Amino acid sequence: MNTIFYKLGGSIVVLFFIVLLPLGFVMLEIFHNYNHTHLKEETEEMASQYAIMLAASNRLDIDLLVDAMAAETVREIIVFDQTKKVIETSRIESFTPNKNLSGTGEIGSYVDPENNERYFYVGKPVSDESIGSVYVFSPSNLMSSSAIRVQNALLLSGLGALLLAIGFTFIFSRKLTNPLHLMEKAAKKLARGDLEAKVPVTTKDELGFLARSMNDLARELKRYQDSRREFFSNVSHEFRTPLSYIQGYSHALKNGLHQNEDQRQQFIHVIHDEANRMNRLIDDLFELSRMEEERFPLELELVHLGYIAQKAVRKVRPSTGEKAITLVTEIEEDIPDIVGDSFRLEQIFMNLLQNAVRYTEHGSVRVKVLEENGKVKGMVSDTGSGIASKELPYIFERFYRVEKSRARDFGGTGLGLAIVKQLTELQYGTIDVESRHGKGTTFTLCFPEAREGDE
Repeated sequence: MNTIFYKLGGSIVVLFFIVLLPLGFVMLEIFHNYNHTHLKEETEEMASQYAIMLAASNRLDIDLLVDAMAAETVREIIVFDQTKKVIETSRIESFTPNKNLSGTGEIGSYVDPENNERYFYVGKPVSDESIGSVYVFSPSNLMSSSAIRVQNALLLSGLGALLLAIGFTFIFSRKLTNPLHLMEKAAKKLARGDLEAKVPVTTKDELGFLARSMNDLARELKRYQDSRREFFSNVSHEFRTPLSYIQGYSHALKNGLHQNEDQRQQFIHVIHDEANRMNRLIDDLFELSRMEEERFPLELELVHLGYIAQKAVRKVRPSTGEKAITLVTEIEEDIPDIVGDSFRLEQIFMNLLQNAVRYTEHGSVRVKVLEENGKVKGMVSDTGSGIASKELPYIFERFYRVEKSRARDFGGTGLGLAIVKQLTELQYGTIDVESRHGKGTTFTLCFPEAREGDE
């Protein structure tokens, strides 16, 4: 019973009764009041007419006139003389009129003691010396038959409206609950791991939005599952290679398979490099995991981005080695501060500069810092090999390498740009990339200018 169908149906029926019952009661009261008023006016008019007729008739004709009046209507008539004695009556015998009948007449109610029938009466004076007054009695239930018909009509109308409400509730609730049942089934499939489950979108209302949201959720879960599977596969692959080197060369050293001391030192050097590679990979994975789980502490302060960029360039300059590369810095004057972590901002520039130097054999690596429209931009560009346009959407993904055949020779873990993107967004910034294959690459960092009150 605890379903939307019964809840919605019960609510509509209760609301229906709350509205219909008072409305029906008010309509019946209005009709009863109208009947009472109409009965009063009609009785008063008939009494006035009878008073006029009696004033113009002979006393000998009164009994005939009263009998004719009583025969033509369901009303009762009593004629009194000036002393309040009954001259003629159609049936009522025990009625006693008011002794002081006013010029406008007398109005009241009377219960016949013989049959307990209730009457509404009107008495009018008659302008005749022998006749004092005439009283017309109308049964109070004279209009009851019409009231009963109206009451029955209201009951039938209410019953029909109730059936329509129940039918409407059934149709509407089914239309409402069917998509919810489909969503429930889809949710259970998703919970069991069936991420291909889809909910049909049949409307453009809130239910349609909910169905689309569930489909979007399923797609995101599928994407997350695929990403996680790919991530574990990449992690396994990344660890397998250095482990293979370490295992192979350590086995050679253990069994004395080296030919001379130089080869032995070469084996040791390979083991050392691969161990360092594994250590960097573990550090990057741990750091990236903390960023994504929002457990990454940042020491935010007012920072001059130009100073950070110059500091990173000084550290990277010795790594150019024998390459014909020129490091150029262009820092605008009076650049406003930004809110950031100086150590992490330097890490961002170091990563971008190291990549630029790594993939540039000759030419230049240029660093620019400027202010533009309330934003502070940092740009790192090179004249290296560039990135193909089809590769650009994926370069910030974990373990994605542009030059897959040469990337391992350069010593990268495939996580650098993913970390750069996370660090940038954690400090309220954005990063974009432009590149032409064979022409070079430009990374653009954009941070909001610090406002008054920022610390």
